[in-house]
Amino acid sequence: MEPKGIVFNIQKFSIHDGPGVRTTVFLKGCPLRCKWCSNPESQLSRVQIMYRGENCLHCLKCARTCPEKAITAAENGRIHIDFHKCTGCLACVQGCPGRALTSEGEYKTVDEVMEVCLQDIDFYEESGGGVTISGDLRRRRNGPARFRGGTGPWP
Repeated sequence: MEPKGIVFNIQKFSIHDGPGVRTTVFLKGCPLRCKWCSNPESQLSRVQIMYRGENCLHCLKCARTCPEKAITAAENGRIHIDFHKCTGCLACVQGCPGRALTSEGEYKTVDEVMEVCLQDIDFYEESGGGVTISGDLRRRRNGPARFRGGTGPWP
């Protein structure tokens, strides 16, 4: 199986993250805790399930859909997600009819990321830009594989 990283955004036409026109690939799991951080969702190194209570239909389809039984009804009419049980499979997000559940981060291969980045190769060559990778670039012993190596036409 090809290694995957958890990407939470691929931002095109970034002009503040290096020289020229760039594409910035934001990975989950940033080890830094900068006071000025504009992307706190980058700090956890896993897919995050986000809950928007005002959209919830209280049907509990999410709880029935979750293969890990990580979602239960809370006393206050909301749901509770046990993130120790949650594997980030997104079955609950896909099954939520009210769109109360969304996700931050998705697993992508290097090829999937490169397909997006290479769409702007003409801009990189014309402006002296390229691709910036932001977030967790470390390889973890017990965690998911991170993007490593590769070659390309960018600095």
